[in-house]
Amino acid sequence: MEFGTVPLSAAEGAILAHSVALSGGGRLRKGCILAAKDLSALAATGLAEVTVARLSATDVHEDTAAVALARALVPDEVA
Repeated sequence: MEFGTVPLSAAEGAILAHSVALSGGGRLRKGCILAAKDLSALAATGLAEVTVARLSATDVHEDTAAVALARALVPDEVA
């Protein structure tokens, strides 16, 4: 996994590492995959860079890993 701070111009498609409060009351949550509209919102908030993660070919997104673990532990309870 690559983890670090990048300029907004290089952040599209990366995973947001920390939640960010947006001007106007919104919030981008940790773990979201950044789209162009998210980068526009971050820029409007006054940010020029953001901390992100990029998964390598052998990495698994934390949400996917959590679901797999839940299904393994309680297979009949998780949809």
